[in-house]
Amino acid sequence: MKRCIGVGLLLVLAGCETYERDVSGRPFFSGLDGAVVPEVADARPTGYRDPSAKPIELRAEADDGAVTLRALTGRHLMRHIFETLRDQERELFTEQVLSEATKAEFAAHGQSADDAYEMLLGSLPDIERLFARMPMGEYTPNARVESIGPGLLRVRLLKGVGRDLRWQGFDMIMEEGSQRLLWFYAEGG
Repeated sequence: MKRCIGVGLLLVLAGCETYERDVSGRPFFSGLDGAVVPEVADARPTGYRDPSAKPIELRAEADDGAVTLRALTGRHLMRHIFETLRDQERELFTEQVLSEATKAEFAAHGQSADDAYEMLLGSLPDIERLFARMPMGEYTPNARVESIGPGLLRVRLLKGVGRDLRWQGFDMIMEEGSQRLLWFYAEGG
């Protein structure tokens, strides 16, 4: 009997193996204003990636210099919004980031897509603060994506997370195979 227990214990111990897993990335609260985040030299993107999925080129430049933006998710759209505003790429923003529905709404009020661009360019600090709270777009733990109508999605912070911000999220619509910006969302308004 003791021999059986000893052999069983030996088999269990032989089957146990320790392992170490490197978990890196941005700390959860790193998007909050004033957060102090330690520098991590080997930080890399985290999250699940389907190994069979082909990578998407978010910004493709043709031989003639024409740029095509692709956004399949809110996170992709956030990147395009931020980069086109930061780099002051007015034409790219108005043609490939701003939705046709938003352009039509502005036109109905006697304004143009350029007016929308100028309005958001002046609000870039507000957009940066919002995006800092949801650095991974809809994959951020304190953000959600929800349907708000046929083909319309809203990426928003959970209630209370962005109460000190001008906007708590943004709305998007799929047009021509890419997510486009409808506008930014404010709780209660």
